Amino acid sequence: MEVKDRIIEEAIRQFMKFGVRHVTMDDLANNLAISKRTVYEVFKDKNELITTCMQHLSWQQEARQNELLDSTQNVIELMISTMQEGIKAFNSINPVFFYDLKRYYPMVWNQKHLEQREKSLNHIHTQLRKGINEGLFRKDFDIELVSKLFYEQMNLIGDDTIFPKEDYNYADLFKNLMINFIRGISTRKGIDVIEQNLD
Repeated sequence: MEVKDRIIEEAIRQFMKFGVRHVTMDDLANNLAISKRTVYEVFKDKNELITTCMQHLSWQQEARQNELLDSTQNVIELMISTMQEGIKAFNSINPVFFYDLKRYYPMVWNQKHLEQREKSLNHIHTQLRKGINEGLFRKDFDIELVSKLFYEQMNLIGDDTIFPKEDYNYADLFKNLMINFIRGISTRKGIDVIEQNLD
């Protein structure tokens, strides 16, 4: 594994465990048994490292989503599998990670959201249309409107002013959002599939 990849991997591990603010370039160098100079030869500063890590996480998420697309039978199975993956992720990530990114590195956080917004909306839109065609979702809702509503609700999970990290578990918020959203737009056939996959 190249030095750059090792730094990215270790940075992601530490950021998710301790938050972004408290992990220093010195910490990374010490844990990897390399010099601080080597870290700075690869990444000019912490901002560049964080930006690279966020891009790496996006690629991983996209690759995993494609795996789920290939391994599920219908859109509800896909959404429930996505929910289960999300619950695992939220349970393994310190909420401080999200808090630190938004508060101390807002440019990185906002840029990531801008890059992901259109892609996420298109994905949600596609899956809603697929669910209607499969007879699992109702036909009587505005796909574009509901796509935006769902996307914005997902973003609210990380809003510390609405859901303070001290009072709410992100995994529980995500699970409740997903299940209630899917049930709310499902046909009777869709609800049967939900119940089969949640057993």
